[in-house]
Amino acid sequence: MTRAYHPGVIVGVPIHQGRVSPVLDTASRLLVVTRRRGREVERKEFVLGVLPAGDLARSVVELGVQVLLCAAVSEPLRLALERGGVRVETHLCGEVEALLRAFCAGNCRRREFRMPGCWESRGRRGPHRRGSGACCQHRHPTATNP
Repeated sequence: MTRAYHPGVIVGVPIHQGRVSPVLDTASRLLVVTRRRGREVERKEFVLGVLPAGDLARSVVELGVQVLLCAAVSEPLRLALERGGVRVETHLCGEVEALLRAFCAGNCRRREFRMPGCWESRGRRGPHRRGSGACCQHRHPTATNP
């Protein structure tokens, strides 16, 4: 069976009660998951303080997060994260474990993970904001699971 996965990636998800926190800027906790060779090798949860966008972005970068899966995020925070080398994937919602599984399988843009009102409804792909709109459809190698 062929399946998309990330050979080595550190994924961050702001969380609230097992779900993606609605706004990154005000999230109180960040789940950081390290995956290597298609398997989770480490998982840590961090408490986020109330910080200005630049300081919050710096904290996320210092944690080693490479990809951040989130719902809403302010433009200043998104830009600061991207300047720090973090790929920010927005307009995502739902149960964290299901989203992480979908991300690693290459299909986190399925309907159940789309924030209401943030996606085109007439067959077009991608969110209303500028950018690729695809977190999982590109740049990820495929491999066969043993």
